[in-house]
Amino acid sequence: MSKINLSINSKVFHKNKAVTIKKYMDLKNIIVEDEDNNSYIAPITELSNTKQDVDINKKNNLIDFTDKQWAEANKRLSIIKPLLNRYRTKDSVENIAIKNNLHPSTLYRWISLYENSELLSSLVPRHSNRGGKGQVRISEESELIVNKVINELYLHKQKLTPKQVYIEIVRRCKNAKVNIPHENTVRNRIKKLSEKMSYKHRESKRNAERLYRNTDGMFPAGKYPLDVIQIDHTPMDVIVVDEQYRQPLPRPFLTLAIDIYSRMIVGFYISLEEPSYFSVSQCLTQAILPKEKVLRDYNVDGEWNIWGIPRALHVDNGQDFRSVELQRSCEEYNISIEWRPVARPQFGGHIERLIGTAMQNVHSIPGTTFSNIKQKGEYNSEKEAVMTLQELEHWFCEYVVNVYHKTVHSSIVMTPEKKLEIGIFGDEYELGKGLPEKIEDEDYFKISLLPSVKRTIQQFGVSVDNIHYYHDVLRRWIKSKDNNGDARKFIFKIDPRDISTIWFYDPNIKDYFPIPYRNISYPPISRWELRSIKQYLAAKNIEEVDETTIFKGYETMKKIQEDSTAKTIRRQRETKKAHKRKINSSTSVKQTSKKQDAIDTSMDDLFNDIKPFDEIEV
Repeated sequence: MSKINLSINSKVFHKNKAVTIKKYMDLKNIIVEDEDNNSYIAPITELSNTKQDVDINKKNNLIDFTDKQWAEANKRLSIIKPLLNRYRTKDSVENIAIKNNLHPSTLYRWISLYENSELLSSLVPRHSNRGGKGQVRISEESELIVNKVINELYLHKQKLTPKQVYIEIVRRCKNAKVNIPHENTVRNRIKKLSEKMSYKHRESKRNAERLYRNTDGMFPAGKYPLDVIQIDHTPMDVIVVDEQYRQPLPRPFLTLAIDIYSRMIVGFYISLEEPSYFSVSQCLTQAILPKEKVLRDYNVDGEWNIWGIPRALHVDNGQDFRSVELQRSCEEYNISIEWRPVARPQFGGHIERLIGTAMQNVHSIPGTTFSNIKQKGEYNSEKEAVMTLQELEHWFCEYVVNVYHKTVHSSIVMTPEKKLEIGIFGDEYELGKGLPEKIEDEDYFKISLLPSVKRTIQQFGVSVDNIHYYHDVLRRWIKSKDNNGDARKFIFKIDPRDISTIWFYDPNIKDYFPIPYRNISYPPISRWELRSIKQYLAAKNIEEVDETTIFKGYETMKKIQEDSTAKTIRRQRETKKAHKRKINSSTSVKQTSKKQDAIDTSMDDLFNDIKPFDEIEV
């Protein structure tokens, strides 16, 4: 996974053409300049770090690294962290090298690796990977010399050319009696240096800070967009109904993320399941990636232009925020996770207020449960409920984009949208931070944040939760062994919303491949439905559970549900008819009684003035 640096003067590719970012036009477009000095407008979504036909082979599955490798990467980062700033000197590098019993060249190499990618995985030891296609092919000793010469001679005001740098590398390698790297290897290393680093050391540190000020990270906490985002969960004050029969379902849960600086909502996730790592990962995925597809999926007409990698994630102390996968993903992109102090709710004030504001608007939806019994009164939430979960998601997205973001916020005295623009582009009073870094491969990023399982690959394929999956892409890995001669386990990603397909991470190709059910006639189900099926089978004392039993159980439960719902609907219909008959019958009796009363009254009126025996003569 890689990030696209969108700072001014950064080098990127647009439609396989190398260009330089010159100016920001708006939150969707920038002005770039190609190698022929032609300027034009390019959509941000069309930019990349490399030519699209080049396989850079840099994707890493974070869970694929061992705990030991990941701990070593964190250790290396902690060593070089004091050196990742504008004030790094040769003496400071040497002092830290002595303190940690390392050669200064090793530190320079680590610094170079990290500054060029800003990904923690770049510091993971990869000695065993050398020699493969696209990997480092030179020895450790040669590596040290290459990095040392580049740092000492190329990154210098003397401005030596790559050719001159290579000549010096050859001389030092000969003196040290180590392998001499190819000239193209050295040139490629120099090309990978960041524009900011090269400009700072070869031209002017002061001008570099001015030109690249939007990426120097010197802003105080909470003072620019995506500096800190807060995430939290809440039950929603509304009852939803199922799509088929419109029968009431349990209250959904909302996972919500807010940007502290602008008060923009950066992401949300609504589910009928209790909050979990999956809820957090889906909210975070939506927060970091551009929102055009979200708006299309929900059919919302508007703009939601906040995206990018945040500096820090502020969360509570729940287990869903402490999973290994979440922590590794955040560490990979240098996202700091800050846990809220226990029993200090004021530290989550922004997200708490946002949740309160959102729920006040939810109270306008038919089927609301309100916040308390007093507010609810005699309102029958289940009877009044009309929205499905999908319709609620659509409603909430509409609220976020076209209501909340366009309403003046009392704390910032402007709309969140306006505050975001100021934070990025600046105004007469405030220096703009610039556009944030962007995830390059969005699909890969989405899959990488899904929950993981590790499984061996057998002749039939792979088994997850008693269900078999197979695709030809697995064939080469059938019955593979690890270095200890044991059955090798591979990483598979699962989307709990639909387990009909899982995602296999190929450790050689370093990419994900969809693996469907082995029996493709089975219907798609969610992991939550699978859990219910297993509970149903356990209640029936069915101990031997395989995929045939599971999907038979699914069909049985579905039939029971349909019959039960149909009976309920018929019962309600018949009750309504009977009630209507009673009303009609009662009305008919009343009307008959009234008519009889009217007749009786009329007859009485005829003899109103006649006295008894008046007509009898005496």
